[in-house]
This record gives sequence, C-alpha cells and structure tokens, in this order.
Amino acid sequence: HGTVQAGLVEHTSNASSSCQEMDATAEASSAEGARHGAEQRTDDQPEKVSLLGMLRYADRLDMLLMVIGSLGAVGNGASGSLLLVLYGDAINSFGESTTSTVLPAVTKVVLNFIYLGIGTAVASFLQMSCWAMSGERQSARIRSLYLKSVLRQDIAFFDTEMTTGEAVSRMSSDTVIIQDALGEKAAKLIQTVSAFFGGFIVAFTKGWLLTLVMLTSLPLVAIAGAVSAQLLTGVSSKRLTSYSDAADTVEQTIGSIRTASSKLCPSM
Repeated sequence: HGTVQAGLVEHTSNASSSCQEMDATAEASSAEGARHGAEQRTDDQPEKVSLLGMLRYADRLDMLLMVIGSLGAVGNGASGSLLLVLYGDAINSFGESTTSTVLPAVTKVVLNFIYLGIGTAVASFLQMSCWAMSGERQSARIRSLYLKSVLRQDIAFFDTEMTTGEAVSRMSSDTVIIQDALGEKAAKLIQTVSAFFGGFIVAFTKGWLLTLVMLTSLPLVAIAGAVSAQLLTGVSSKRLTSYSDAADTVEQTIGSIRTASSKLCPSM
C-alpha cells in the first residue's frame, strides 16, 4: 500500500513538473512572439493617410451630407467677418447729426443683426449635424471592414504583427479619432478657412492700406501655429502608442490570471 502511494505521489509530481515546463515554454514563446511583433511594428512604420484618402469609404448620401455641411461651415465662418461689418455700421449710425436720422439707421442695423444671427444659427446647425452624421456613418463602415479583416487573419498574425489587445484597442479608439476627423474636425477646418479668407476680403475692402501693415505679423502667427500643431501631433501619437501597450499588458495579465485560476481551482 505504501509503495502504491509513493508511486502516485511521484507520478503526480512528475505531471505537475511537466505542466510547469509546458507553461514556461508557452509563456516564453508568447513573449518572444510579442517581442518580435513589437520589433517588426517598429521597423514597419504605418502609412499615413490624408483626409481625402479616408473619404473613399463615403457613399452618395455621405457626399451629400458633406456638401451641405461644407456650405453651412462656409457660411458660419464668414458670419464672423460680416458681424464686424455690422458693428462698424452700428457705430457709424450713432454718429448721425440728428435724432430723426439716428433711429432709422440704428433700426436697420439691428434688423441686420437679427438676420445675421438667424443665418448663422442655420449654417451652424447644418455644419455640425451633417458632418457629424457623415462621420458617424463612415466610421461605422470602417469599423465593420476592420473587424472583418482582423477575423480573416491567421493565429500567427497575432504573434508577429499585432496582438489581440492592440486589435481591440485600435478598433475602439482609432475609429473614434477617425469619426472626429471626418466629422467635427473637418467641419471646423472648413469653417476656419472660410473665416480666414472672409476676414481678408472684408479687411482689404474696408481698408487695404491698414491691412497690408497688419500682414507683417502674419509670418509669426503662422510659425507659432505650425509648431503648436507639430507638438500636438507628436503627443497624440505617443498617447495612442501608450494606450495600445497598456491594452496589450492588461489582456496578457487577465489571460494569465484565467489560466492560473483554472489550474488551481478546476471546478471554476
């Protein structure tokens, strides 16, 4: 009887040692695959896609929404310059010599303010709603195509090219960024460009000589904006990389906990 017990104990010990060796080998292989994948991702830089390149996933309805939203963004951007013109008209109206001429002039300017406010509200609504709907539709389409592409990959792909945690993180976070780029950011870009050119048109119309004098400060503003945009782009790229690494670490940790709990508590 003692011999049988000793044999069982020895057999159990050998089986446990074999399982530990297999786990260690599997973990080493997984770590090696993750390290190789990280090195390959470092060597192969992702290809940058322009805003026009991302629009290839838009259909006809998206194109219509973007056209309407762009018209609204142009009107919303130009409204700021028109507002300054109305301010100037209001100040000039108060400079009338008699009361009988001041009241009609001020009334006319006030009505113009009301009309401009209504037009700006409509343009802003079209800008935000149309671009938001278009961006959401395109991001949903990109997310679906990305998921289909990931599901078609072999198991080895997630050891050498991309981990499952990174795939999930990319699908959840990157598509949100794409949605912002194709929605709110694109609308803001068109609005800002419209305000830029609208301001120059009004400035050269009202006083071209003073406008030329003020243009001397434009290079400094452009350089400051370019440096700021470059810094923000670098910080955003580092943030996305950190989120991807964190998601990969969390996934591996939870997977290890699940494996350990299944061995320690088989009933679970």
